[in-house]
Amino acid sequence: MSAKNSVMKVSLNHISEVFLYEYFVSDGKEYDLSETDTALEYKKKAKEFMSSGNIAKAQQEWIKAHFENPVDMENILSIISCCKQLGDIEGEYAYTLDSYNFCCTRAEMAAYYRNLGWYYLEKYDPDLASVCYMYSQLFDETKQAEEELKFLEKALNKKIEKKSVEDLQKILKKNNIPTEANSVTLALLFKAGGEAESAGDFIQALDCYRMVYDLTQDKEVSEKISKLQENLAR
Repeated sequence: MSAKNSVMKVSLNHISEVFLYEYFVSDGKEYDLSETDTALEYKKKAKEFMSSGNIAKAQQEWIKAHFENPVDMENILSIISCCKQLGDIEGEYAYTLDSYNFCCTRAEMAAYYRNLGWYYLEKYDPDLASVCYMYSQLFDETKQAEEELKFLEKALNKKIEKKSVEDLQKILKKNNIPTEANSVTLALLFKAGGEAESAGDFIQALDCYRMVYDLTQDKEVSEKISKLQENLAR
């Protein structure tokens, strides 16, 4: 096999994915970008298997899609969903931990905490599970987290005590669980936005800045978004 043929090919669809892949996944190894979205066909098959209830087969296809694009959160979250349905507790936990670096929105951060909540519930730690579910609601209120908290109350036969943000964070930190988005991820998204902006790709730059703003509400980022929107409106 020639050196050229041995170079890894990955299917990255956005400048933000390139920055995340290079930092968290590539380990400095050379890679080429696929000319087409090679994960797409695997995703399509995975969804068909999920619709027919064949979760094991669906998971195999999601894993293939994940191999093509390791930073795509749709792939990661879908694998996690399959792990839950298949009762693979440790697999769910491993992918959940991996997902943290690729959480670029409040909705994805909320999913991260809900998935941790599921894991701790399965590991018979309902108190920590409830904290994770409650904390997820601060990022994105979902019916799923609400239902899980109701389930916990029923199972424990007691009302779950409401906790302040500070108390929730204290418990999470005590258990070595991050309380906010990865600062490295945010820096990479901001850098990707700057590179896209310099290249004149204002659409991708906006995508990157919006993800950063979604998680930080940073004033400087908000100003960048406004300027880019003005440029696009001209």
